[in-house]
Amino acid sequence: MRTAFYTAIALAIGLMLGSCAQWQAEQELRQRQQAQAEAATIAAHDDAQCRSHGAPGSQSYIQCRMNVDNQRAQMRQMIAGQFVDHIPLNQ
Repeated sequence: MRTAFYTAIALAIGLMLGSCAQWQAEQELRQRQQAQAEAATIAAHDDAQCRSHGAPGSQSYIQCRMNVDNQRAQMRQMIAGQFVDHIPLNQ
């Protein structure tokens, strides 16, 4: 009788853990899909912005894309620096 009880408990725990793992995997998939969609939106915006400088593949278009990428990287660094500056070192 005890064996059946412990088996049922182990099965229930296994099912719960499996559900948690599946939920986690689904959340990670959604996050990856959202990040890919955001990256595609940004790339489309950058492309539209830089097409006014020349056709894709032209030197002026390539330079524009590099400038846009560099500006975005500088903004990320500035924002990251602001967060680091606000973290108290000793509490």
